[in-house]
Amino acid sequence: MCSVDGGRPSSASIFVGGFVLGGIVVGALGCIYAPQISKALAGADRKNLMKKLSKFICDEEKALERTGKILTENIAQLNSAIDDVSSQLRADDIPNGTAVSPDELEASI
Repeated sequence: MCSVDGGRPSSASIFVGGFVLGGIVVGALGCIYAPQISKALAGADRKNLMKKLSKFICDEEKALERTGKILTENIAQLNSAIDDVSSQLRADDIPNGTAVSPDELEASI
């Protein structure tokens, strides 16, 4: 390890050491548990797992549809609110309450 300040390791060397040590630990655990996980997935539980997986995917699709509907409703509400504010602002800009077309407005400028 690189030493700085009287024999103390630098923070970069501590980080690299921890990274390497963590990689070794995770690799060892993976080698120990990977065969057990693979046996569980390859066995009779595979059909049960596939049923649960397909049910999970179906539930997620339904949740996405519901979220899409809610978002569509919220967007419609926002558009309505924007239209209301826009019409109120237009009404405030009209002099003496008479309607002015955009063409007349451009011609007056």
